[in-house]
Amino acid sequence: MKTVRELFAELDYWKEYKPNSTMSNIAKVNHIGRVKNEIKQRIDVEEYREYILSKEA
Repeated sequence: MKTVRELFAELDYWKEYKPNSTMSNIAKVNHIGRVKNEIKQRIDVEEYREYILSKEA
């Protein structure tokens, strides 16, 4: 299982990736979505509640 740090590194890599075809672009978008969802599942929202609320103001 990857750490959250590794997931963020993977997300940064895929955001910078330049696809050569439409299928590669679709794969890129799907991969970014999967990594984002995995990060969201790993982060405890209650732990960062005050930070999140301060950003909303």
